[in-house]
Amino acid sequence: MNDNNQRKFTSQQFNKSTETSSFKRKLLYYLKFENRSIIGKMGLGIAGYLVFYNLFVYLWKGPNHPVNNFMWRIKKANGTLSEELAEKERILFEFHKSKFSPEAYERKTLLSSIHE
Repeated sequence: MNDNNQRKFTSQQFNKSTETSSFKRKLLYYLKFENRSIIGKMGLGIAGYLVFYNLFVYLWKGPNHPVNNFMWRIKKANGTLSEELAEKERILFEFHKSKFSPEAYERKTLLSSIHE
């Protein structure tokens, strides 16, 4: 048989070429995962939401503002949390603490001025 007429099947997705690396080809292959299943679409949506949310908060509040509770706790432990944010934390802590105090469970009438 003539060798020129004989063809061998090779997968085009993992075909080696000089223009792209194997890492790039495999990365592009796995990025197509979101088109095949709902899990990929959900994962891509969650990842996109997290990236855009953190970018939005970073651009809106600035680089010194903690984006989430993890960064808040790290900044508080390092002592780099601003005085304004520390005051906000104290006010919120007192508000939540007052919700569970015994005075919060006392029944108050609608016309409180009658009993005062």
